[in-house]
Amino acid sequence: MADKLEPGTPEFEEWVSKRAEERAKKLFSEEMPPELAELEKGLIAGPKDITDVMPEKSIPEDVAIEKSEKNSHLKLIK
Repeated sequence: MADKLEPGTPEFEEWVSKRAEERAKKLFSEEMPPELAELEKGLIAGPKDITDVMPEKSIPEDVAIEKSEKNSHLKLIK
């Protein structure tokens, strides 16, 4: 493509549509490798509730972890 097409022009929209169609055909026509096909089975890791990963909930936990890691080389003497 020698000339850069400007977004919003009919030529650009035609080019994007053609490119998207070609990519979609390629993606959906290829066979899935056997090692990836096995990934569809089994457990999915992650939180049960999306609010468990929200910053409001995770920041205090992160701070506590960082503090314990920072002090882990120190010995407690009684």
